[in-house]
Amino acid sequence: MSDPLPTPKQREMLCDMIHHAFVELRLLGWDGHAAQAADLADAFHNIAKEMYGWGRFSWETFRGMLETYQCKWRGEDALNRMDFVEMLDEIRRGN
Repeated sequence: MSDPLPTPKQREMLCDMIHHAFVELRLLGWDGHAAQAADLADAFHNIAKEMYGWGRFSWETFRGMLETYQCKWRGEDALNRMDFVEMLDEIRRGN
């Protein structure tokens, strides 16, 4: 089941979040962390279309993908610069 699509303000904030993900992807690539970059890309790869009605938009599914990414890449070898789960929670609350 799909959730109602994000509001225009939430879509704007999701676009900012996607921007941060691309910056992180670039930094991961420069630092030789291809597997982590691939996992981050996997977490984000559908949201740009889903937030406009393609497929099934789900806050919880997207959050789950971000949470899986962040849990997998915690620790000394990971380069996590952004807390994407917290960013999503703020967007969902409308902050």
